[in-house]
Amino acid sequence: MAMDYEGRLSRLRETMREKGIVLMYLRRGANLFYLTGIKRRGPELTDSNSYGDYIHGAYISLTGGITIIAPRMGGSGWQKEAEGKPWITEVKILDESERPKEVLKRVFGEFNLRGKGVAIEERAWAHTVLLFREVLPYSKLVNANEIIEPMRMIKDSDEIAAMKKAGEVTDRVYGKVTDSIERGMTEHDVQHLIDDLFKKQGAEYNSFVTSAKFRSPNQPWSKSGIDRVLEDGDIVSFDFGCVYDGYCSDFGRIISVGDPAPKVREIHDLVMTAQAEAIRQMSDGELTCEQLDSAARGIIERAGYGENFVHRLGHGIGITVHEPPYLYLPDNTVLREGMTFTVEPSILLFDSWSARVEDVVMVTKNGGEPFSKYHKELTII
Repeated sequence: MAMDYEGRLSRLRETMREKGIVLMYLRRGANLFYLTGIKRRGPELTDSNSYGDYIHGAYISLTGGITIIAPRMGGSGWQKEAEGKPWITEVKILDESERPKEVLKRVFGEFNLRGKGVAIEERAWAHTVLLFREVLPYSKLVNANEIIEPMRMIKDSDEIAAMKKAGEVTDRVYGKVTDSIERGMTEHDVQHLIDDLFKKQGAEYNSFVTSAKFRSPNQPWSKSGIDRVLEDGDIVSFDFGCVYDGYCSDFGRIISVGDPAPKVREIHDLVMTAQAEAIRQMSDGELTCEQLDSAARGIIERAGYGENFVHRLGHGIGITVHEPPYLYLPDNTVLREGMTFTVEPSILLFDSWSARVEDVVMVTKNGGEPFSKYHKELTII
């Protein structure tokens, strides 16, 4: 799906100019993907250390283009990502015969940086920041995320389309899970079923580690494990999502194995009521993030289950599954049209059942618009 990367870079540079920043350094990750379309790599299962990796990444200038410093091993991947992107000016391959500090000095030498602001990725390594301070002793270093995060909070039409697609894929996966789950399966079985279905439905990868927890007073949560076998009286609590076209989904429901106890129906209905009220109030400019959390939390608290709602109401979501702003204290960000959040109230009865729901919801002028369409009735198998 085509995104307006040149438009984003133009807006970025406007803010850089206003703040006196002449260069921005970004590692390969969410921010660079958002601004340039250079895809992220998959998660690292162990620490990965390559030569000069602390200077690898993109150097975005205020007036020129974007210079990439890439490793010799793996540099072809960077070069491939740069193809067809005229906003990428150059890909410099860092050879082991070169000193990273000297290469960095040469890149910096292309710009007039003395006394000017330089923005660094929030998640840059300490090694990177210390080297920047050494090489640029007269430059003010600032946090690049303070510029990029406000841009990422408001989704444009292309981003919304991608997130709706991610929601559709997730709905299809959950529908197949409800048809396939059966007594005797383990948590491990159900989690692998979900992960396999995502691959078959065209997702790029999971947006986080899939969770399918079995809960009941007979088999307390504190003693739960991946080998626990599903049996009558259990609740299955789901939390999973995928990445599709670079954008994330995040979804939650519960399933009852056999006829649910009255307490299960009670907490399920209460959670659904809290979520519905929060979604209803997600109108542009009406509430802050913390006020929306309070609106949903108050419903659960007044019913006597306040201590059982143990987490925030939700979080921003987009190219990262958890991103600002957050639906919790003390985030006083005002809800604006185009912001997207998870809305995920829950009630956890300790060492017993639980109920949860989660959908990705967009703020509009007249309340929230969920991207998942899967029903919220209590599913019984």
